[in-house]
Amino acid sequence: MKLSYLLLALGVINLSACQVFDLAESEVESIEQLFGQPSSKFDIKLSRLVDELTASKKYDHKSKSTLITTFVWSDTLTYKNIDHPLQFLGHQLSAGVKTELVQREFKVVEHKAASSVAIAKNASYFLSRDIKELANKSEAEYVIAGTYTEMEGGAMVNVEIVDVRTSMIVGAARDFFPNSLFWPANKVTTRNGKLHRGN
Repeated sequence: MKLSYLLLALGVINLSACQVFDLAESEVESIEQLFGQPSSKFDIKLSRLVDELTASKKYDHKSKSTLITTFVWSDTLTYKNIDHPLQFLGHQLSAGVKTELVQREFKVVEHKAASSVAIAKNASYFLSRDIKELANKSEAEYVIAGTYTEMEGGAMVNVEIVDVRTSMIVGAARDFFPNSLFWPANKVTTRNGKLHRGN
């Protein structure tokens, strides 16, 4: 009789252990899925880009204010209203960089209130043609401006920090952002500059 109780107790312990192990495995899978999401990957890449961008000691972010403009296509230096996986990349990058800087307690100026930036219907642009006039108007000491160029499977992003009064570049960074961060890779492709969605 004691032997049957012992076997029963061992069986219950064994089943309980299996259930706990299965739960732990499913919990690990859900964590991997969470951090494997495109938005999480985008945040990681963006954070690394900002780390590289702000690493220079020439960039005095503690005492001087910074303004961030919409990132634009490198071929036109404007926002393009086209059906494309990268259509909103410029807005996502500029908003993301601004959020990162504010969270790091940098001095950030709202670009819509700055006279040194032109506000168009779909984007804001850094007016850098007349640097002397700009230096007299600007509410910020630095402007962060960026461009991106479409490449196979995504875009190469280049960002720079410009000292408005001297027009010197005091920080720069670049990184590749794949299309899969914005659309599932198997759902969207581009051919001859046109967007093709799969089923």
